[in-house]
Amino acid sequence: MAGGTKAWRAIEAIATHLRAVGGEGTAEVLRRLGEQDLSESAAQAVNSTDKPATRFVAEVLRNAKPHCEEIAKALADIWQSLAWRQSPANIAVLGEGFQQNYAWAELIGPTGFFPGDDFRLGFLLLGPHQHYIDHWHPAPELYLPMTAGSFWKKGDSGFIERDAGHVIWHPSRTIHATKTFAAPLLAAYCWTQDVVTPASFQV
Repeated sequence: MAGGTKAWRAIEAIATHLRAVGGEGTAEVLRRLGEQDLSESAAQAVNSTDKPATRFVAEVLRNAKPHCEEIAKALADIWQSLAWRQSPANIAVLGEGFQQNYAWAELIGPTGFFPGDDFRLGFLLLGPHQHYIDHWHPAPELYLPMTAGSFWKKGDSGFIERDAGHVIWHPSRTIHATKTFAAPLLAAYCWTQDVVTPASFQV
């Protein structure tokens, strides 16, 4: 399946980048990734969809190239085939303005090119001047910001700017949040287990 082949290239680009940069959580992500069936026979059809936030794709791909060039190239080759989605619970809490500036798409997971075994890997798009408020989930989570200018909060700490191309690890049930300012955010993300339970918000 052509889409599965292109998705595999994007997955491998993410894995190669994680091996190079290291950091908290990367060993666990790579271990769980190695357990996934990414064979041609495991590939599944994806019904591609857009969301309003995909208007930022060209900009974030351009901004990502200095930090995550190979991943950006692989994503550029596949993004029109992705099923960009939103979590209804997030929209209910965060509102219409957030809805216009937020989307995610899976490479591995129920709506991705490979179904995954209690594992999700994909991309997050977040428009400028957004606040993804305090939330938590049972799934341990790794983020790889691919663009500069995003700010992240973890546990009781305040927001700090995180470098593009380096990982952010949220252990299970850790409260975390994200802010953008002038620039939209593109990040790769991974949930390594307990992927069915959605986020709970601190409101």
